[in-house]
Amino acid sequence: MKRFLKIILFLIGFPALLGFVVWKSLTVIQEGSTYGFWPYVGIILAGVFALVYLIAFIITGVKAKKNAGNRKKVMGGVIALVIVSFVMTAGLWLVIDIPKLLPDILNSATSGTIGFDDLRENYAAQSEVHSNLLDEFIKLNYKNKNLDNEYSLDYWLEVGYSAPEVQELIATNFKSMDKNGYVTFKGPWINLADGGRLTIPVLVHLIINEREFQDLPYMLEYELVPNPYKDDDFNYAYQGAADRGEDYLVKWSILDMQGTPMEIDLGGILSDDIKTTILGVTGLMPEAIVSVLNTLNDCIADDALAGTPIYIGLDARNGDFKLVISSTVETRGMWDYKKSAWLNSNHLLFAVISIFPARQWLYIWGAVVVFSSVAVGALRLKEFGGEEEDDEGENEQNNANAKPEVDYSEIDAEVTKGMSVYERTFYMATQERNRRRY
Repeated sequence: MKRFLKIILFLIGFPALLGFVVWKSLTVIQEGSTYGFWPYVGIILAGVFALVYLIAFIITGVKAKKNAGNRKKVMGGVIALVIVSFVMTAGLWLVIDIPKLLPDILNSATSGTIGFDDLRENYAAQSEVHSNLLDEFIKLNYKNKNLDNEYSLDYWLEVGYSAPEVQELIATNFKSMDKNGYVTFKGPWINLADGGRLTIPVLVHLIINEREFQDLPYMLEYELVPNPYKDDDFNYAYQGAADRGEDYLVKWSILDMQGTPMEIDLGGILSDDIKTTILGVTGLMPEAIVSVLNTLNDCIADDALAGTPIYIGLDARNGDFKLVISSTVETRGMWDYKKSAWLNSNHLLFAVISIFPARQWLYIWGAVVVFSSVAVGALRLKEFGGEEEDDEGENEQNNANAKPEVDYSEIDAEVTKGMSVYERTFYMATQERNRRRY
């Protein structure tokens, strides 16, 4: 019966904890299914803790049997098991959480763009975000033919990051975006842009200021050019595709870093008469407007100016009159810089995300593991610890076994009568040595 009870107590401890970790990690595993072992890091970590506990459980059990009857040694094994159960659950995480080691690591790895609290409370939702980054990246690069169209889109979505072509595409193209984009912007202007204060003067400076570029490859089969003029009949199709040469150096604008277009509502600036006139002209000659805007875009892309395309368009749908300044990220198959950086480190981020289900349940179920360890220890103590000895009885037994003390002073005085000082000294030293021996 005791053996059966100890098995039950063991099972409701770490094995149950490991089961909860796996259950809560299913969403993370599913969303990061093409990232190999990285989404399993949390489960692996919990499994290692469980293995350490199992080894301690077995060793202390074997020693309890070996030291049966020695209550002190059996109790030492019980204490060791309880300490291991605490350290392998909440104890280790307290060491990490109290000095905020994990938040600092996460903040450093993502430049503060993903918070510790965000993952702690919504790790499942965050895993869906990072899964969507990969799926949309694949869709964009299938559309612009960076991924082989001989295979279906569903095939590329299924193989995901496990495909070497996808891994190479992400790594190569992000390196270009980073080295020939983000790090080329220096001085106070980039700080203004980062602060959400990207105005037209700041934009102009960030476009025309001199920058240093590196000769880096970029995988781009076709550059899709968005239609610069959108009217009510606009079908969201791209204007065409231009085949890129192998030696083409891809550069990036500040709008590529943002990823989102700038819209300037001209309706509040121009008078109704001017708007009516322009809309009437554009309605009669859309081809001419498109030609003018394309020429403007080509001038901006010239090395003498921006050195990279920035698409200027006119949105006249639904009676609006907006100037739209768009980036090249979508047509090149990229996210904005922040999300592209996430995608480049997505495997590591999935590993970090996978830790949070383990962390949560090591805290929640850790108390149960400690309790079950104490209960198992109590059973072992009762089974192998022997009877607890009474301290008073033990003292009495020790007193009974102690040898009675004898007063040798009278005997020595009688024996040494008439002896010289030298003879008395020799006699007393000899007797003292003999009495200590026996």
